[in-house]
Amino acid sequence: MSIIQRSLLAAGAVAAASGLAVTSASAASQVEWTVVNPHADGSFSGSLKAGTYADVTDVSTSQVLECQGAEAKGSAPSGAYSDGAGLVDITTFSWGEPKNNKCHGPLGIAFTAELASTGMGFKAESYHGGIVSGQLADVDLAFTGETLFGDCTMKITGSLNNVTYNNATGELSIVNGTGLTMSHVNENCLGLLNNGDSVAYSATYVLKDPITVTSL
Repeated sequence: MSIIQRSLLAAGAVAAASGLAVTSASAASQVEWTVVNPHADGSFSGSLKAGTYADVTDVSTSQVLECQGAEAKGSAPSGAYSDGAGLVDITTFSWGEPKNNKCHGPLGIAFTAELASTGMGFKAESYHGGIVSGQLADVDLAFTGETLFGDCTMKITGSLNNVTYNNATGELSIVNGTGLTMSHVNENCLGLLNNGDSVAYSATYVLKDPITVTSL
């Protein structure tokens, strides 16, 4: 074998090895998040932590909607995922459940709320020490409050920031979450809540059967 042939063979081997390394690294990088759910069907459910409230605050008017009854259900199938989007889908969300535990807003107005459209989910962005940080994306909630003048109705939409999930406790916590906006506010809300107002949201939910979310 000539020197030229040996050189070409060596170059080909190096190129093949490099290609294999790149391919292996790419395959490894595709698995960044892992979900382990105790339910084979991937379902989960949660409610407000006992003794706590969920607070919706109109940042512009400082009016607060406070609720002690809230539930959420959805899907978080066990598996490996290439990114943090779509790990958890929330398919049912209710405020003011059970019916005798409605949420209270300005002037004592009793409120309930539910999903206005599907698609809300938890998007994981970082992981450290068993704590997953991220956001609730595609929030679309419809609120209804009973007043003497008729129902005060509105929607709250956006992506909610400052969300963390604790694997050890199964708690999903939102502390002064930002990124939400009020819209479709009608005249029966009496100017206490207004279109375009920014919303701050705080709450701690506990999963009935905690899932485990980790990242490489």
